[in-house]
Amino acid sequence: MAITDDKPLSLVHMLSNRISRAFFDEVETKYGVSLAEWRVILTLISEPGVSGADITNRWAMEKMAVNRAVQRLVDAEYVTRSRDPDDRRSYRLALTAKGTKLHDKIAPTANKRYAELISSVPREELDAMVATLQTMIARAEELN
Repeated sequence: MAITDDKPLSLVHMLSNRISRAFFDEVETKYGVSLAEWRVILTLISEPGVSGADITNRWAMEKMAVNRAVQRLVDAEYVTRSRDPDDRRSYRLALTAKGTKLHDKIAPTANKRYAELISSVPREELDAMVATLQTMIARAEELN
């Protein structure tokens, strides 16, 4: 039977907004790094050389928000941007040593906050939630 009410998605939106607020309170105000900038940094730590479009798609963010975040990080010398040799219209992004240091400085605070958030959820429920969210994300991708 299909769920016809909007409660599950409303709860996802509410959680997302609260995670963003917690991030702002703990990280943005302390380190001066926006959530969009942090997402760029997180992506480049695990996937150096991706494009801004890759980051936009990964996080389902607005293109302009990613562009602004990347530009701010480039201006602050946390990120380098170089032409993609396979597609001259695109740029590849990478963290500089300074950017890696910034990540290493912020990560303990961000990870602590995220751990606090999920600490009240039993492991089996968390695993089920992850599987459900992955299924929903995959379906949303199919619908786009």
